[in-house]
Amino acid sequence: MRRKLLQYALPLAFFIAMSSAPASADLAAGAQATMSEAVARFDVLAKAEAAKNRPPRLADPAAKPVFDALFDREKILGEHPYKAADVETLLSVFSGYFGLTKVYIGFKDPAGAAADNEFNFQDELSRLAVEMVVAGGAIAQALNDYVATAPGGAVPEERKAGLAKLRLGVSQMVSGVITLLQNPRYSKENKILLADAIAEAAPYISAILPDVDRDSISQAAMQSLLNTPPEAESLINEFMNAMNSRECSGLCALK
Repeated sequence: MRRKLLQYALPLAFFIAMSSAPASADLAAGAQATMSEAVARFDVLAKAEAAKNRPPRLADPAAKPVFDALFDREKILGEHPYKAADVETLLSVFSGYFGLTKVYIGFKDPAGAAADNEFNFQDELSRLAVEMVVAGGAIAQALNDYVATAPGGAVPEERKAGLAKLRLGVSQMVSGVITLLQNPRYSKENKILLADAIAEAAPYISAILPDVDRDSISQAAMQSLLNTPPEAESLINEFMNAMNSRECSGLCALK
């Protein structure tokens, strides 16, 4: 899983400095500062838990306030629509969640051996993946606004390569989450959370992807139905329906 996370996080980080304008009204006020504070609280907890040879766990009542702050979507992400001016903040939020996955993926037991981390910490990794998907949908909408509002209706040539890498990163992110849905070792509850996240973000993500990527992702999602609980099937179908759209404008059409 770590390699998949890196594959889609690095293209996102590549574009972090694209926008320096103030964030829009629909992005939560002070989102970046709120996220930084939540991550700092998590880091303090993680150091305390490391002394007990474990990372912070969702099931630990003492950790609940920290996780509640991290996953407070209203205070961190706000709501759609997102604009071009939001890209930098949204990328920072995404990077914050991605950074926390390393705590779980890189965990080692007291003897220094890596545990079965993807399975043992699937609850925490699933919740972090959910927030990255939702942030990815927000980033996709903000990027489409960037393309739509480019001066003179044309994206500068020097921006096109970065946009293409970022679009690829979003595609790889969704593909990585779908592999988790395909994993028979992931719990029903986590698969429902993941399916709900990709269904929510699907219209925004589909809008920036070319047809070949939509088709590939939709096919992978269809295969995931073999290991998907019945409660998540309608969410996967909703996701696939969005990916089956043939409308292509904005970042989708950018060459």
